[in-house]
This record gives sequence, C-alpha cells and structure tokens, in this order.
Amino acid sequence: MLADFFAGKVALSGNFCIGKGQKARAKPDTENLSVYSEQRSEALLARSTVCMMIAIALFVVLFWKASAASAAEWLAEYPRASQEMNKQEELPEYRMAMGRIQNKNSGSEPEYWLNLSAGHLSRHLYRIRSTKDTADISRYYQQQLQVAGARILFECQGRECGSSTDWANRVFRVSTLYGVDRKQHYFLAAREDNGQTHVAAIYVTERGTGRIYAYEEHFLLKSGQLSLPGEEQTLFQQLEQQGWITLPVSPDGRFEEGAFGDLQVLVGSLPEQKRYWLVAHRFGQDSDAALLNKSTQAAQNLLSQLRAMGLAEDRIEIKGMGRLAPTTESLRYGGRIELIEKRN
Repeated sequence: MLADFFAGKVALSGNFCIGKGQKARAKPDTENLSVYSEQRSEALLARSTVCMMIAIALFVVLFWKASAASAAEWLAEYPRASQEMNKQEELPEYRMAMGRIQNKNSGSEPEYWLNLSAGHLSRHLYRIRSTKDTADISRYYQQQLQVAGARILFECQGRECGSSTDWANRVFRVSTLYGVDRKQHYFLAAREDNGQTHVAAIYVTERGTGRIYAYEEHFLLKSGQLSLPGEEQTLFQQLEQQGWITLPVSPDGRFEEGAFGDLQVLVGSLPEQKRYWLVAHRFGQDSDAALLNKSTQAAQNLLSQLRAMGLAEDRIEIKGMGRLAPTTESLRYGGRIELIEKRN
C-alpha cells in the first residue's frame, strides 16, 4: 500500500548511498587534481546529506508501518475477506461505543461511551465472501479475542444492539455498514500488552442485498489510561473526561496524606501538547484582597511541587480566585485548588 510504496522507493534510493549502479569516473590529470578534490568533497557532502534524509525517511516509514500493524496484529482477517478501507491516524482523544443504541434528547446514540485519551487509531472495513452467516463470523472474532486474553467490555447482537442505521451513520460514520438489525453483532474489548492498552471495536453486519461486512476499530494508548464507567478513576482519567479536577491538596497547596503517588502519576500522564490552568480558591474571614493573595500564593506553592515532579514550566499557568466561585464543600474546607485544561 502507500507505506510499502514509499518504503520501496526509499530502499531503491539507498543504492545511491552505497554507490551501486554508478559508473566509474576517469582519474583526473595532475593539473586538475585540486579542482577535482574540491568537487569530490562537495559531492560527498551532498551525498551524505541526502543519505541522512533517506535514512530518516526509512525510519519514519518503518515506524508508521509497525504502529499501524501493532494495534490489529492480534486479530486475523476472516478467511475470504477483502479489505475495502484502511485508515490510520494519531488523535488527541477518541471514544468508542459501550452500550446499545438508545433514543436521547440529542438523538440516537450509545448508552455509554468509552472515552480514550491520546493514541493511534486504525480503522478497517472488510467485505466477507462466505456461506457462513453473521453469527458464525462474529464467533470467529470472539474466539480470537478470548485466545488473545482480551477483556470483553461490551457485546450485543441482533435487535438488542439497536438500529443498524445509527451504528453505521452515527457511531462509525461508515454508511456501508447499514444493514439488517437482526443480523448485526458488536464487540468492544481491551487488553494490556508491553505497557500499552489495545482497545478493539468489532462490528459484523449483513446488508439487505446479502453482502456481509466486518468493521474493526483499533485504538492504541498508554497503559493505565483506560477508564471504564462505574470503575474508580485516576486523577488523569477524571481530568480527561471532565476537562478539570479538584486536586488532593490543602487550601494552601500542600499535598494531602497519601496523595504524592497519585499526583506523580498525574504529572507523568499529562499529554505534552496540552496546556492547563492551576486555579486556587480561598475562603475565610479575611478581606477579599487578602484571600486573593493567599489563593495566588497557594497555587504558586503547589506549582513548585509539581515542577519538582517533572512538570514543564510552560505547560501550566496559575490563577488565584480568592473567595470567588464558592462551593459548599470548599467553604467548609477553607478552599480548593483545581487543574483545568485550557481550551482554544
């Protein structure tokens, strides 16, 4: 495919670096030796620059191919399946369906969404030419998930999944998947491997024409960042889901007992491309000006500790709010400090 094409071109260009296929040059006479040497040096410099660029290009292509394959390598294609779509992209966030289609105020959508942080997404669509029905084909994928040690997060089949129209157009945005409701099957699964989490969504359907399709989504992200509905979430998972969190610190910016490890994990999980506000609130009998100053100082104290954990200086900005934006809990506690994701 495209990656293979470029890999081939780069490999052919590599012959230039090692001198294959080049004609021998005639030796220069003594009078032109200095001119030849200068020209030869310039040519070698130019060649070394080109070869370095070729090496970098080859590395990028190979890394791209490896990343694209790693997410899907634990699921083999169904026999006699022909691929009709293969898309790869890096995303700052993504979500996968984790529930049957329901009618809500905003329209029809899954009962739950599995929210995922930054990672690599690969999408594959296959047309399956087989005498087997969708139930047999879905069992093929289910067995592979079990063999791979994947955890099934959600599954449904037939009409219990909801409308196939909504799965095709609202969830996957692939109109080809619109089929017969009673012929559809869906799995959402995840597994841990070498410090990474692989999340896979598999949808098998049959169109009214009798054509059978299998659609796969694979999302690859760092381990420890998968947050399931109903499970206790880490600070980072709460931040990714809500866009803000109240940190486990005192009103003056000191870590609460037992919070050091959680905050250290949070700092290590923050995506490099994102920026944040550190917002402090203070309450009490002091004047507004005094509380504003105390909140600013508390944010500064906490920021110093987070930087000692490795948080880059340019990724966070402090804001003291004094007694503005009170909540019942923070009034009782004397204040709070929040980490809020910046939005453009």
